[in-house]
Amino acid sequence: MTTPTPDPAPEAIAIQVDITLPDIEAFNLHVAFSPRLRRRWMWQFVAIYLAVLLILVGWNWLSFGRADFDWVAHALAPLVVISAMAAVLTPISYALHRWNVRRVVRTMVGRAPREDYLGRKRIEATAQGISVTGANSLNRYAWAAVTGLHEPPGLLLVMLGETLAIVIPRRGQDEALLDALRAMVRARMAG
Repeated sequence: MTTPTPDPAPEAIAIQVDITLPDIEAFNLHVAFSPRLRRRWMWQFVAIYLAVLLILVGWNWLSFGRADFDWVAHALAPLVVISAMAAVLTPISYALHRWNVRRVVRTMVGRAPREDYLGRKRIEATAQGISVTGANSLNRYAWAAVTGLHEPPGLLLVMLGETLAIVIPRRGQDEALLDALRAMVRARMAG
């Protein structure tokens, strides 16, 4: 009895996509709030709040001297105040960062020619690499440039480093074609 051989991987895959402003925003938010950057921000916030706490406690120590330094009033109270500030300011900072990322993306995409970012694109993956053809542009990337494949909600991102990607909206796409592209990217990407 012979076992059927699986279909060979396609030699080329071509996908037509229509990239919109929400797609570009979603990609930029995905990058801006990546786990690596979230960890870095967390440590930055911890360092800032700790530095402010040490400055306050040190200032109290110098102002009141060793004899009049009260650990509750001059050390614990600043710790509680800094902790309350952190609980309020950190989420506000994240929300402002999210708003700022969207604002910057809208400004960049609003510049002419918008077709560089938005509109109909043809994405073609071949044995040599992957290319994106738009109304005014043609970008080709060798497989060595592809560093990963991310899938935030509604998108398929062929990563070209940490902050650049080929954005593929999944809406309206044939899932079998996207699966073939995923398999081709995973099989050929660097590393």
